[in-house]
Amino acid sequence: MVECNSEIFKLVKRRVDLSRILNNKNITLITVDNRGFYSRLKSILSIEGIKLAIHKSSLNLIPMEYIELKQLLEEFIVKENSIKGNEDKLYKNFIENIENYDKNVDDLFNKHRGQPLFLISAGPSLDKNIYEFQKVKDKGIILSVGRAVRPLISAGIIPDYIIITDPSDVLYYNQLRGLGIEVPIIVLSTCDKNVMLNYKGYKYIALQEGYGPVEDYGRCNNNKLVETGGSVATTGLDIAIRMGCNPIVSVGQDLAFTDKRTHSEDTYPKKIIDNNMFREVEDIYGNIIKTSKNLSIYLRWIQNRIFREKGINFMDATEGGAKIKGTKIIGLDEVIDSLN
Repeated sequence: MVECNSEIFKLVKRRVDLSRILNNKNITLITVDNRGFYSRLKSILSIEGIKLAIHKSSLNLIPMEYIELKQLLEEFIVKENSIKGNEDKLYKNFIENIENYDKNVDDLFNKHRGQPLFLISAGPSLDKNIYEFQKVKDKGIILSVGRAVRPLISAGIIPDYIIITDPSDVLYYNQLRGLGIEVPIIVLSTCDKNVMLNYKGYKYIALQEGYGPVEDYGRCNNNKLVETGGSVATTGLDIAIRMGCNPIVSVGQDLAFTDKRTHSEDTYPKKIIDNNMFREVEDIYGNIIKTSKNLSIYLRWIQNRIFREKGINFMDATEGGAKIKGTKIIGLDEVIDSLN
């Protein structure tokens, strides 16, 4: 049991006999004023198969002073809903994918130590600087999320690696079919099985933390696991770090609705209508920009992942979007010129 309002808890203790609950060895009550509250809660939420009952109204009423608690619980809900909503599909994809890959992605870990890497997402601002990549050539590695590959090819740019993670059974047909390229691709183990079955290039499988069957398979085969963070871009960041790349430059990583759009023009973007359910974050110019709950969760995950790495330079060359703490905001042309 988690209670963020210690005053309410004290009031209830005075008026209600809680001895049967507090003395029950199966029940642990933790409040935000307990020492090590957040680290303890994080540890609990990471337990495989844990079940958590969250009272939605109480979650919405958590005050700003306990925003970290609210964020932890929201991240747990998003992760659980993703697994529950796709459980059968995830498992079928996994069983098919482990029969059809070429190598595990851990074969790439530390392979590109010290090499610059451009992590390209399909945010709306990608349209503003995509042609700058024509100048990269052999100056750095281009790792593109699947959705950004078509815009890159249209601009005359071939990535060095592609990464995809979505379990949707139309992902291959929407993002990869007919591209006419065979660059190496990194495929999450529960991703659309059609990728492993149909893509002609070299295929790396990425085994992720947090999904029991995958973790068991990884242990049995002595493979390293990756952290996904819930999206393809967050997974790509974790893998780029493990590849040993430095600096890591994010492009098209808006994590917000730049110009009221969801994605780059070449990727079936949607226009956004203002909604009071959206959240507000600081953008790279110091202004306020709208974002979604999921995007704000990915933003926090990226910031926390960056915070853990002390020897890597993280740069944000996205021409718009949310400010990512821990990154240096810089123009893409300036980054590329510095690599000469």
